[in-house]
Amino acid sequence: MTTDKTIPRDRAAYDFWTTVTLRYSDQDPMQHINNVAITAFLESGRAGLIGEIIGIPEKSGFAMVLARLTVDYLYEITFPQAVDVGGRLARAGGRSLTSHYAIFQGERCCVVSESVNVFFDTKTRRSTEPPEHIADRISAHLSANP
Repeated sequence: MTTDKTIPRDRAAYDFWTTVTLRYSDQDPMQHINNVAITAFLESGRAGLIGEIIGIPEKSGFAMVLARLTVDYLYEITFPQAVDVGGRLARAGGRSLTSHYAIFQGERCCVVSESVNVFFDTKTRRSTEPPEHIADRISAHLSANP
């Protein structure tokens, strides 16, 4: 399977950054950073990006769930050092957000990822449209960061 070339691989494409310090325990027997640790790095970037744009969902009176996550591993990441996780909102649907992420070790793009988060009604346990003030924030962010 080929990697998703629509996800940017250059730092300039990302408008939100999270730095993650690598831990010795993030390594696998091959002495590179394990795929489970990498998805945790992406989660840190995703939580930071969503929090920056719309606030913390649970504190803002709504919920979100991760509906889809793709990860393309381009180059190995090695211990020690840190990685930078770049995030950007790619598009918004009526009930979802699609965002892109890239993990850089130094200047090398090692991982790209796409996630789809869905607004979620905790009472009905079904997807829902975001509150109007949140939809407005999303629109404003997409307009300012095309």
